[in-house]
Amino acid sequence: MPPEGIELCGVGRLTAEEIRQRGLPWLKAQMDRSMQQGDLALSRMASRLAAGTLRQQVAARLVMSDVEGAALLAANSHDATAYQMALTSCASPVHGPPGPQCQQLSMERWAALDPADARPWLRLLTRAVSQRDEAAADAALAQVASRTQLSAGSFLLEAQVAPIASMEPDGLAREHALVKVIGIDAAMPGVDMVGLTRACAVQHPAHSRRLPHCRAAAAQLLAASRDLVDAGIAQSVATRVGVPASAQAHDAATLKAAMDVFAEEAGGAVGFDCQSAQRLHRFSERRAAEGELGLALSLLRDRQARDAKP
Repeated sequence: MPPEGIELCGVGRLTAEEIRQRGLPWLKAQMDRSMQQGDLALSRMASRLAAGTLRQQVAARLVMSDVEGAALLAANSHDATAYQMALTSCASPVHGPPGPQCQQLSMERWAALDPADARPWLRLLTRAVSQRDEAAADAALAQVASRTQLSAGSFLLEAQVAPIASMEPDGLAREHALVKVIGIDAAMPGVDMVGLTRACAVQHPAHSRRLPHCRAAAAQLLAASRDLVDAGIAQSVATRVGVPASAQAHDAATLKAAMDVFAEEAGGAVGFDCQSAQRLHRFSERRAAEGELGLALSLLRDRQARDAKP
């Protein structure tokens, strides 16, 4: 317990002596209560989403851990993001083997829903590389190289929940609900650049043949990335396959600095006091609006501007 005590949003600031007098069981009960309020807030958020667009309805199902229900809704949807959310959740080991509704979804269908998006083809490339199907890997890599757009691959649920989170007046309950949503997002498999890294490895026997596609894909994916991990991997591949620095949208040093600032900001946004609850909400809203990479670069620019002041 810090000497200055702690602040519980909705309760007030408590000194270490006050907490000792009331006892740790009382403190635990207060925290348990706030967690329960967070669960209730999450249920209300899901209800609001369930009354919205099909994309929001799919998000509502996933927020409440109904993966099969989300897959059923997404199966006949023409919304690529709704389909992506359901398909990705179906592949999460957290939910066990895919059920019958999940089995109706496919990466090929996702790719057809948004022909401009490279992400489904990245995932198909990863599958082909994992199965050591060189012909399928060549075909998927060519498809990736022919696309200049890349959808977000992470925090897809947060992007749906954050815009409606302000409707929850209890800041701490809202914070707990957002933390749960972020946790659900974190459990979704989504590092789709792995296939590109392996297919474009310098030591791969097909490296020379694939080099033009690898260069085009790496440069285009780096420019289109919305996620920090995607950008970092794409930049690394771009450098390794000989994409000139002038053709790279971001350099390694900038991405590293942005990632460091982003991690610092994210780590400082969680706490039991009201200010922390507000910070997390603002952080979540900005990530949903700007994308993870966009937010990280914005935070870096703010930091550099502050450091430059005398």
